[in-house]
Amino acid sequence: MAKSETTLQLSSGITVFCNKNTAFNRNLLALVKHWDRRGKIHIMPSSRSTLLEADAQPSEDQETLLAVDENGVKWNGAEAVPIIFKNLPFGKLAAAMYTLPGTMWVTKQLCEMESPRYPHRQPSR
Repeated sequence: MAKSETTLQLSSGITVFCNKNTAFNRNLLALVKHWDRRGKIHIMPSSRSTLLEADAQPSEDQETLLAVDENGVKWNGAEAVPIIFKNLPFGKLAAAMYTLPGTMWVTKQLCEMESPRYPHRQPSR
């Protein structure tokens, strides 16, 4: 836990702990890597245990995505997406889309689509 705290204290911008176990996370990370030319977003691979160490009270969405800013404020799951967008060039325009009704609901549905909590939503392989 001390290692992740040290990493967070040294970085400016935000740190994203992301497990690449869902298509949503893989696509989000590809978008971030493509647009983050200023290096404000630090992507850290994570496991469930890393995410649980980062926050004492785990939530369901926390299993796959967690964003932490330089002040230690944390956003889990779909709630992290507009914060991540806001730190990308021209991302404030994308983050502004989250003021429209239903946008966060759609994002949450996409985040949960491959979640182990909803096995009936799993795509057949």
